[in-house]
Amino acid sequence: MKKFLFVSFIITLFVSCKKQYAVDDFRKDLRPYLERLSKEKSISSSDTIAKKFLEKNATKEELIKLIDAKSPLLRVVAYRAIVNRNEPEYFDILVKHLNDTAKVTWWYYEDAGGVFTVSDLMIRKAWDKNGLSPIQKKVLIENVLLRHPYLDVSNWMIQDTAPDEKYYSLIKKRAEVKTKDFCNQLAACYALSKFKKKQDVELLYNVFKENINGNCDEKVFRSIEKFSDPKFFDLLNIYFNKNIRGKFNSKNNIDDEILYFTRAVAAYKNNDALEILDYIEKNNTYINKPFWPPSNKLYVYKATMIHYDTIYDNILSNIKKEMDPCDLKMTSSYLRDEIRNEDSDW
Repeated sequence: MKKFLFVSFIITLFVSCKKQYAVDDFRKDLRPYLERLSKEKSISSSDTIAKKFLEKNATKEELIKLIDAKSPLLRVVAYRAIVNRNEPEYFDILVKHLNDTAKVTWWYYEDAGGVFTVSDLMIRKAWDKNGLSPIQKKVLIENVLLRHPYLDVSNWMIQDTAPDEKYYSLIKKRAEVKTKDFCNQLAACYALSKFKKKQDVELLYNVFKENINGNCDEKVFRSIEKFSDPKFFDLLNIYFNKNIRGKFNSKNNIDDEILYFTRAVAAYKNNDALEILDYIEKNNTYINKPFWPPSNKLYVYKATMIHYDTIYDNILSNIKKEMDPCDLKMTSSYLRDEIRNEDSDW
């Protein structure tokens, strides 16, 4: 028994002390490019000669070996090359390296960047380039949320999760905590809203009240749409009177956030909701005049179709009479796609 434990310890020690490869561990014709890349202080938004050479000339085995290189930047570059080349191992490699928390500066635009972990950048690359199958996405979400919740991508992953109890505790803790990026807290509130638990109403109400007039109010509306508790309607009414009633005129455009507001309102399916929707439907803005239907009518149409109730029959009938049959058919088709993809934020 002691011998078995000793052997197990040695194996564990060997795995945990996995060799980190240096530039000299690779063949000579790759070394100058690896050396050049390893000296860079950040990953640029555009490809460099060195990155292009590596992607074209390194073998799959060499790229996989590079993912255990000493330089975090080389590890990211190697994984990007693997994904760009559509190597089938890209997902298995990703899952095995979720614990790579070394930091790398990445310029996602020429004038905008940030500091990310290697694993965060690997996840983003796999999604942006190849996408993930439903099974892969499920496996990845579970691994990140339950084993690596410290990763930045977890903040937008939770928006894509179904209300599964194994994630409830993590999501609620995120919803309770204010962060510098308050949109992350609202993303957690959106995920928490899907559980529709009465015990969360007070928490959600307070967060929504504080943020409903901020830059991420779309997330507030989407959360209320998911969990249309009567207490939240007061917030929608306040928002309506402050930001919509009397504000639609020839000098003001209608924002896309109004779509999510109308959907949140329509979810209540009562006379108060109908009154607000009726006001929005009847008031146009200047930028919509050359087009038909105007955004305000289109938003109300979409909202009342998603949350259909007989109470909306008259308003739907009026909008349909003003719409071209081809536009109506196209709008209905787009609406199905919007609903299908609405949670796919990452």
